[in-house]
Amino acid sequence: MADPLSITLAAITLGTALKDLTELALKLHESFKKHAHNMRAAESLAADTFEIMQDIEKFYIERGDVLDNLPDVRDVVARLSRDMQSVYDQCLPILQLGNSPERGLRRTLFKIEQWRSRKVESDIRNLREQANKCYRRFTRCAQLGTAVAMGELKCAVSEGFSSMNRQLSALQVSDENILAFMGSTRAVLSTLPPDVMLSEDLVFKLYIHGHVRKLDHILQNLASKQSYSVEEPDDFHTQALAFRAFLWFKTSEATEYARAGGNPIQDGAWALDNLSVDLRQLEMYSESLILSTWSVDLYKTLAKSHRDVYAPHLALAFFNLALSSYETYDFAQAMAMTTESLSLLKTCAPTFEMEYLTARVLSGSAHFRHAIGEHSSASLQDAEDSVAMFERLGANQMALIGPQQGENYATFALQMTEGDRAVYRYANALDMQRGFLYDIERYQEALYAGSKALRLYRVLGQHYKHINIQSKVASLCDSLCDDVFRDVIPLSSALEYAQEAVQIWEDVQGPTAIEEESILDSLARQTKILVEMGRPSDALTVFQKLSRRVRTVATNQRMYIHKLQDLASSLFSTQHYAEAATASRTIVEIYRQSVDSLPTSQRFLIDILLDHVNHCNYANHISEALSCSDEALAIARQKCLKDATFTEEYSVRCLGWTAYLSTEAVYPLQAMNQIQGALNNWPAIQRHLLGCDSNMLYLIFRKALAFLRLGRLSLAAATIAEGYDLAESTTSTVNLQEETYYGDLLHASALVHRCGGKQNDALTAIKAATPIFESCDRDHRFSGHTLSDVQADMSYDTEALRAAEEAVQSTEHCASSSSPLVNHFYKTSQYSLCLRLFHNNDFTRARQLILEVRAFYEWHAHSRNAWFINLARALRAEGILECASNRHAEGAAARTRLNELQQRLRATLPGIAEQVDVDLNYERKYPAWKRILEKYPLTCSHWVEEEAITGQGYTIQLLPTPPTAHSA
Repeated sequence: MADPLSITLAAITLGTALKDLTELALKLHESFKKHAHNMRAAESLAADTFEIMQDIEKFYIERGDVLDNLPDVRDVVARLSRDMQSVYDQCLPILQLGNSPERGLRRTLFKIEQWRSRKVESDIRNLREQANKCYRRFTRCAQLGTAVAMGELKCAVSEGFSSMNRQLSALQVSDENILAFMGSTRAVLSTLPPDVMLSEDLVFKLYIHGHVRKLDHILQNLASKQSYSVEEPDDFHTQALAFRAFLWFKTSEATEYARAGGNPIQDGAWALDNLSVDLRQLEMYSESLILSTWSVDLYKTLAKSHRDVYAPHLALAFFNLALSSYETYDFAQAMAMTTESLSLLKTCAPTFEMEYLTARVLSGSAHFRHAIGEHSSASLQDAEDSVAMFERLGANQMALIGPQQGENYATFALQMTEGDRAVYRYANALDMQRGFLYDIERYQEALYAGSKALRLYRVLGQHYKHINIQSKVASLCDSLCDDVFRDVIPLSSALEYAQEAVQIWEDVQGPTAIEEESILDSLARQTKILVEMGRPSDALTVFQKLSRRVRTVATNQRMYIHKLQDLASSLFSTQHYAEAATASRTIVEIYRQSVDSLPTSQRFLIDILLDHVNHCNYANHISEALSCSDEALAIARQKCLKDATFTEEYSVRCLGWTAYLSTEAVYPLQAMNQIQGALNNWPAIQRHLLGCDSNMLYLIFRKALAFLRLGRLSLAAATIAEGYDLAESTTSTVNLQEETYYGDLLHASALVHRCGGKQNDALTAIKAATPIFESCDRDHRFSGHTLSDVQADMSYDTEALRAAEEAVQSTEHCASSSSPLVNHFYKTSQYSLCLRLFHNNDFTRARQLILEVRAFYEWHAHSRNAWFINLARALRAEGILECASNRHAEGAAARTRLNELQQRLRATLPGIAEQVDVDLNYERKYPAWKRILEKYPLTCSHWVEEEAITGQGYTIQLLPTPPTAHSA
């Protein structure tokens, strides 16, 4: 056996490898959340995952002598390697979507369509879940190496050193006995810290462990002498095989009968087999494996002379050995022993007992096939055969007897009458069948099998108030409300399942770590179902309940923060923006409170903050969004010197948000200064960030809009020219002229041209932007109203009216959105249509539209300062429209409200007041606006306006003409 220090070092090294592997798995998932053109990054991460997996395997080969003394850790590393190989394999078909033979815009559309498909979303979700399961499985098993002095003891380590009120002497166990049980030395015990007291459970398991070792030594000596004697079968073995749940040592006679040392071989074989079952129930799997192995060996010896007599007992011993092998992660051995058991059972007379045992072994075979990685269809066949055999034996019609009086074990091993146990095992077989049907996507059949199993578990739970059965009911309820059953059962039924699961887990006293995870998973599923049902308020209530548990969860907290993020995203994707912002705010708080206990990851914190920024933006919480984006940007910049590749990428992302939000909060100068700093460092950033030109294009577009907001048209024009140069000269493999941000740049170009009186160029730019927006499902939301405005400037009145009406129609669904930002797109289109109707003398419809637009901005502008510009524009249009239709009182009232607004802004927000003036002056110069005033000259004094203010640098330079490929 290796020394304890080597064992500890091995465990630490493996833990470090796991940390790297887990980080990669999480990064892999995060990559899938990005745009389609980032698939190459995901491919690279998948390759890294595969490389780390190979490193772990290499480490195992090099340190096998140490790992052989930690079989639990060794086996879980092997299992983790297989799982991560599967993760890598699943990546490949998804990543191959990017290798379409299509080119240009058609390729972009193809990738978008594929990545939006439900199949790909499901694959990505399953990929992440698999990585999380790898993480959980490894961390649980890795804890077994934490006790240096008792590295050989597997299942008792987690409770080995606990401070108890009772002294060790109260257990009547001497130091000499402890030494004997451990087979160790006083030197080892002396390494324990002073005042450490051993728990009663540990002492008991040490006692059992010592006797198993002694028994193993005795049997080895007997076997080495080849002294087995041939015995005639006794009465017990010649009778039909009778099953019992456990051998309970309640009387001295039972204890004497169970002693194997001096009894005949067949008594010893039977006792060893039963003791192995008892030890397995105590979770002493290694000790159970030792006794199971000897029981099989003894029965093999007996069967050489009386095969027919001992075949049923040997078959049972094989199956018990298979179960012990499975619990010690030797899945190949478990499958081999199960095959041996089934082979023997085929030779036995088809009695009730033999068919009952065969049904049990078939269930085990299905389970073991799944464990060794066989396809679910192979496991399903065994599971279906098991179910059919149980039903042939009448397990589906048995009446439950329930426990005998005083025999209701609530927390220890589940003791049932054998008839009730047959029903229990039948329910287990049905549940297993459900799982395999689920794996091969036969959901209707899976639901049918699961419903039958659930009914049986519920009935069993009424008779046996035991945690195992309650857990079965809760787990099955949780499974039956899975997403895949949405087309099979109504959401109301799925919600009932989820609520029942949560209630059961909460009622269980003293939850273990696994049960705590189950509570969290059930709460998450209940939240998701409520979101799907359109009950965001109820969903948020359950989300907050879940978040309170996540705040205090002992392990895997980061994984559950990811789950909270998914739920917040589901609220966002179903357009419950206020609830999504509340949820993501909670996530930020949890991370900040738990940052000391979580692995250091600035990337993770930035992602959490940016998610919250996005949600706040749609909920119109601009101040909070800007504060969080500033925080994220500061974190990224602080780390810039340590890791340029990582931090610069995040700096660009954070800066994009800050620039946008600063402009929305009417701080365009601040946005320009921050963007210019990034542009000055762009050559250095490019060296680290291949393919980041798209983000830089976005910053250039934002900078141009900021200049436009301040009335500095020449600078805005020069900035757009920089964007064109970047798009044409980039060495990126991505064609920037097909990217959404290039469409934004063209749109900004159209606005600058229009403000500078270059209507022809404006029309060319907006027509070039339209197909790009259409390919990204952002068509009329961004370009329809601008196209209408430019056409109106050019006196294309018929086309302008049609474009405005189409823009309103295409954004009409935005009117019902809970997000003011989304509704703003509709109001922008309505404003353009109002002006077209005004010019066409349709005062009634125009007035209806402008009143709706003005009311919207009056209500929401205080949350998003940039909308004061829209409000001022709406008030002026409303007043002129009223006066033009001889409603001078209403026109005068609108003028008064506009004056009051401008005065209030000059007093409280002078920056936005100046931007309001700039925008109103832009509008005065638009030919479309001048044509309205010429057609309806005002006779009143309400709207006699001053000339445009000067000194703002309105001289516009000629912009380069966009590539003709986009000017459809």
